[in-house]
Amino acid sequence: MWKTILDLFFPIQCLGCGQERQFTPHQSKLGAEFICPVCFKQMPLNRKRPLKFSSSALTDLIVASDYNHSLVKQAIHRYKYDFIKDLAEPLGQLMVNRLRAILSAIQVSRNYILLIPVSLHKKRLRWRGFNQAELLAQKISQELRIPLINNLLIRTRYRLPQMAIKSSQERKENIKQAFQLSPQPSLNIRNKTIILVDDVCTTGATLEECAKALKPLQPKQIWGLVIARG
Repeated sequence: MWKTILDLFFPIQCLGCGQERQFTPHQSKLGAEFICPVCFKQMPLNRKRPLKFSSSALTDLIVASDYNHSLVKQAIHRYKYDFIKDLAEPLGQLMVNRLRAILSAIQVSRNYILLIPVSLHKKRLRWRGFNQAELLAQKISQELRIPLINNLLIRTRYRLPQMAIKSSQERKENIKQAFQLSPQPSLNIRNKTIILVDDVCTTGATLEECAKALKPLQPKQIWGLVIARG
């Protein structure tokens, strides 16, 4: 109710054009549009082939958009650091559009694909209030009807945020062995393609550590899927 009232009396401005978005009470329940449809169409979709990794637990990296685009960069920043959960909708849609194109091109059955979001440590989850990677994965799962597993991978070590570390080697050391498999669920992911979902990839250290933790379960391949490379 309060969200509806706020949307009506304090309309949200599009991050791109600054246009105020007016909502009816019904539309407010669907979530505010921080990026209008016109500006969303201006957000670039990456057309390059996924990056291949031959000597890594991570086999491919799919990048949905371009971090150098001002609106993409601003939306990611507001999503991660200003905790605007509604931005999971347009950012997740970018990932949906890119992944849909790839799956259509290689004709992989979605029955053999699973989505796993990069997990947050419980302390950081309490501070943030939500796992930004999980919200993105939920959007992808709903749109493409790919099963989502959010309780298999857990983050066991509380470390500095990767963005606070500049050196690529220090990033690798900071995130080393920070993930492990949950002792509770027993899920069969053998010979399936796992898609690890995160917001931004810089050195790939976080995705690599997640892939290492999942490797003993013998998936067919492990892909990373991010909005952009920072």
